[in-house]
Amino acid sequence: MVDRSSKEVEQKRNFVQKSLFLQSVVDILRKKTGDINSSDGLELLIYLPIDLETEEIEAHISFDSAAKGINPNNFLKKVQNKEQIDPEYVLLFDRILQTFNVQNKELFIAMIEDTLDKDLDERIPGSEIALYDKRFAQGSIENEKKFRMLIDAYIRLTEDGNIKKVPWEEIVSFYNKQIDINYVSPTLLRLMLPYLDAQVIERITTKRDRLYKDVNDLPLAKEDKEELKKYGFSGFVPVVRGELVVKQQSEERARFVYDIKQKKVLDIAIF
Repeated sequence: MVDRSSKEVEQKRNFVQKSLFLQSVVDILRKKTGDINSSDGLELLIYLPIDLETEEIEAHISFDSAAKGINPNNFLKKVQNKEQIDPEYVLLFDRILQTFNVQNKELFIAMIEDTLDKDLDERIPGSEIALYDKRFAQGSIENEKKFRMLIDAYIRLTEDGNIKKVPWEEIVSFYNKQIDINYVSPTLLRLMLPYLDAQVIERITTKRDRLYKDVNDLPLAKEDKEELKKYGFSGFVPVVRGELVVKQQSEERARFVYDIKQKKVLDIAIF
């Protein structure tokens, strides 16, 4: 009993310490990122991590773009002030699901569409999750947790585990309207342009030797650039994902998403 209580006290203390460090990081970001208004400034932040140290604790904070993937909320687009499903996103998700042998891709796509629209009419039986799960809120898919609820609901209906083989963490993002062309996931780019040579994808992404201003700046054929423009790219998307590593007696971590333009934390996970 005493050991368990001591462990709980230690866990609470560690949680508080990580929370305090995160607040310190956010304060630093608010002060230091105010002048970041270009891809050059963002690149410096991503490649120059922050280190904090006291007599007892060391903390290391690294950054990456939070706009590497495509936002499933972009399924809906406004046309003449009316919301409608964007067929280009449907085709892309269809290709993604087919690539990983998801058995009922039409159902999962319908689940995304029925989540985002305002009515409770089902496109396919079972696709309107809010009808069956009172914990599920209709509307925006604002984070990974909610997206995972769609995946879990799909598996309950179909018993198709192939959807878990899709590397969603490399494909979708939730805090960006546009994808940052300088940090786009190689996996996503390969799915958008499946006929593109693997070496070309590497040269654009993991082996990039310069910053791109926009899609037109890419070393690609005109038709490839036009294909990418369907999904919305930018040379500068000021949303970053930070990872905090705290070292004391053990190593613990926390993650957060920070919007540089709005100067606020969009999401946080302490574990």
